[in-house]
Amino acid sequence: MKVSYILPLALLTVLSGCVIQEPSLNDTLPKLTQQSVLPKVTANEYCDMQMSSDILFGTGLLLYEDREYKKAKTCLVMAAPKHPRALCYLSRMVHEEDDLTSEQSSTTAFNYTAYAAIQNDWCAEYGIYEVFEYGTYGVRKDPAIALRWLERSSLHGYPEAQKELIKQYKERGNLTDAYAWTRVMANADDAQAADTLKTRMTPMQIAEGEKRFAELAAQVTSKAAMQAEEREEDVARYSAQVYQNYPDTFKGLSSAERYDYVKQAVHQAKELPFTKGPDHVIGYIVINRAAQLKLPGANIANDQRIVSLMEDEALSVDEIIESGLLVVNKFY
Repeated sequence: MKVSYILPLALLTVLSGCVIQEPSLNDTLPKLTQQSVLPKVTANEYCDMQMSSDILFGTGLLLYEDREYKKAKTCLVMAAPKHPRALCYLSRMVHEEDDLTSEQSSTTAFNYTAYAAIQNDWCAEYGIYEVFEYGTYGVRKDPAIALRWLERSSLHGYPEAQKELIKQYKERGNLTDAYAWTRVMANADDAQAADTLKTRMTPMQIAEGEKRFAELAAQVTSKAAMQAEEREEDVARYSAQVYQNYPDTFKGLSSAERYDYVKQAVHQAKELPFTKGPDHVIGYIVINRAAQLKLPGANIANDQRIVSLMEDEALSVDEIIESGLLVVNKFY
């Protein structure tokens, strides 16, 4: 794939002469539309366009993790308009498609990543950094543009991008920015996080590093926001798993009500001592919903009969749910 869309630097005339203005990062990528990037797909046994976008996304993630790439592709393509992260996963699966030439695979994977990067997805932005850093997908290697995409992914909160950025700043001798980003990665109140770097810095560099850290602290996506985003993916996965395997659970709920219920139930389940993993969270979501249908406000965490089932390591999630629903139907 030959590319010729890297724009030359624009020249701006200002007061005392000409200065070079870097192009917008988005302008280093081809002009793409959702219609040009997303392929046509048809419904399969897991996904169709009548489903909520977060369940489509969650189902796609589950199938991706199970290496069911062809089925995952359908779900993720359907989810992508509302979930740009789906494009990052789609780009990773392209080379599993046996009906594309090598050049077609590279172009498709690049376009998925580029379009998501333009939507400010940190996963895709890091992917574009790698494209320009290593010259993959037929794109001309450009370390300067690569560094800017790495910075953008870092600003959007991606810890791996931040680690790599610090490493590169150190290698380039830019201790001021390395210091500032080291402070960003640590807790905001951890002034000792960059002590090792300080031993290599002048007082002026340290002062500049503190100033740069203060600027970044107001710009970088917070750890709390990144954790909230991770919880959103959790809700999508759990919603999808329950929807696919225990569809009656969500009967009578609107998409918004279902989403709110799962989000709250996942949070509650993870705080309970008897939920040891994802299967127990699924069991809690399904059984607790059934209990609330019979007795509004019910919480199965207060029912020792159900807690005992959840604590029984010999039972599978299906057995826990089957027995738990029997308890609900008999006693609620």
